[in-house]
Amino acid sequence: MFNTTSNGMKVKVRIAPSPTGFLHIGTAQSALYNWLFARKNKGEFCLRIEDTDKERSTKEYEQSILDALEWLGLKWDGDIVRQSERTGIYKNALEKLLDEGKAFYCHHTKEELDTERKEQEEKKEAPIHVCSHKNTGQSKQPGGIIRFDTASASGGITQFHDEIRGNIIFDTELFGDFSIAKSIDEPLYNFAAAVDDADMEISHVIRGEDHISNTPKQILIYKALGKAIPQFAHLPLILAPDRSKLSKRHGATSVIDYKKDYLPEALINFLGAMSHTFSKEILTKEEMVEEFELSKVHKSGAVFNIDKLNWFNSQYIKKLEPSKFLELTGIDVSEKAVPLITERLEKLSDEKEFSYLWKEPDYPKELLKWKKFGFDDVKSSLEKTKKVIESKNLRESLDNLAKEIGDRGLVYWPLRVAVTGKEKSPDPVEIIDVIGKDKTLERIEAAIKKLT
Repeated sequence: MFNTTSNGMKVKVRIAPSPTGFLHIGTAQSALYNWLFARKNKGEFCLRIEDTDKERSTKEYEQSILDALEWLGLKWDGDIVRQSERTGIYKNALEKLLDEGKAFYCHHTKEELDTERKEQEEKKEAPIHVCSHKNTGQSKQPGGIIRFDTASASGGITQFHDEIRGNIIFDTELFGDFSIAKSIDEPLYNFAAAVDDADMEISHVIRGEDHISNTPKQILIYKALGKAIPQFAHLPLILAPDRSKLSKRHGATSVIDYKKDYLPEALINFLGAMSHTFSKEILTKEEMVEEFELSKVHKSGAVFNIDKLNWFNSQYIKKLEPSKFLELTGIDVSEKAVPLITERLEKLSDEKEFSYLWKEPDYPKELLKWKKFGFDDVKSSLEKTKKVIESKNLRESLDNLAKEIGDRGLVYWPLRVAVTGKEKSPDPVEIIDVIGKDKTLERIEAAIKKLT
C-alpha cells in the first residue's frame, strides 16, 4: 500500500543526474535521501537522466552513474527516464504556452542582451530582461529564444513551503521574462525539469539548496501548464573544510573515486549521517529508513570530513567476513591473517602496508638497530631469539629473554623488523602465529645475514 501526500498523490521521488561527468558525492547524498524517503513512505524512487546537453553528455558517463548508484545499493524503481527521448513532449508543452500567450519568442541578439546586462551591472540593478518584443506580432514569429511571460502569470509573488526550511517567498518581478528554451526543439533546464516532474507525477522534489532559486520559476511553469505542484525539500550542500562548496580542488568529489578504498555501506552511512540526525552513528540502510524524516535534515551545510569517513570505513572493514575481504582486495593470504589486517585498516588499498604477511620484507639493515645498541648486539639478540621461536609459549620465552638481555626493546624491535621490515606493525608474536615458525626462522636468518 502506497502512502499518499496531502493532495492525494502517491509518494514518488526522483534523482536526476546529468551524464556530463561522474556521480558527484553531493548527488549521491541527494539520491540516498530520496531513496530513504521513498522506502520510508512505501513510495517509488525514480531515475531520470538529464541528457539534453548533447555536446557534453556521454553514454560512458551515464553508465558510470548507473554503476555508482548500484554500487551504493540505491536501486531505482521502474525504467530509466531520459530527457533525450522526450523532445516531443517538451515541444508540445512549449507550443501550448506559446499558443496561450504565456510564452513568446524573443528576437534580441546576444550582443543586445550582453549590452543590457552590462548596463544593469553598472547601475547595480538586478540582471533581468523584460522583453520589448512581448505582446507584439514579432513575439509570435518563430526564431530566437523562448521566454516565459512572468508578469502575466505570477502576480508579483511566488511562495512555497519547503519541507526542511519552511515557507520561502520570492518576488518574481526580479526574474524578468526568463528563458525556457533555446528554440522549440531545445528546452532549458527549468522548463524540462518541470515538465518531467509533472509528467512523471513526482510528489516530492528533494534536491540541493542550490536549486532554491529555480523552484519559483518551475512553480510558475507548473501553474501555466495546469499541472499539480509537488512538495519541495531543499537539502544542505556538502561543504569543503573551509566551508566553501565542495569541489575538485578539495580532493575527490566523484563516487567512483571512493570505490577502490571504501565499502559502499560505509560511504552510505557517512553521507546519511552528515546532514540528518539519527539515533546512533553506525546504521544500516534499513535502520536509516526506519528513522528518516525530512524534518530531521539539517538546514546548514555539513563539512566533508575525510577522517570521519575513514573511521566509518574502518568500522565496516572490521565486520567483513575473511573470505569477503580477500575477494575485495585480491591479496593471497590465509584467512587466519585477515583479522590482523582488518583491525587496523581504514582504507582497503592500505592492505599493502601488511604485505609482509604474504611476501618477504625488504628493508635496510640500519632499521634493525635498537637505540644505542650496535649491530653486534642486535645480531646476538636475534640469534638468541631464533633459539626460542620453537617454544610452546613464545610470549613467555621472549619476555624471559628480554629479562636476560636486560632490554625488552632489544628483543622485540629487531624481531619486529626481521618479520615485517617495518617500524610499526601489529604485535610480532601475532604475526609469527600467522606466518608460521618456519617462515619466521627464515626471516630471522635473513636478518642475521644482513648484519654479518
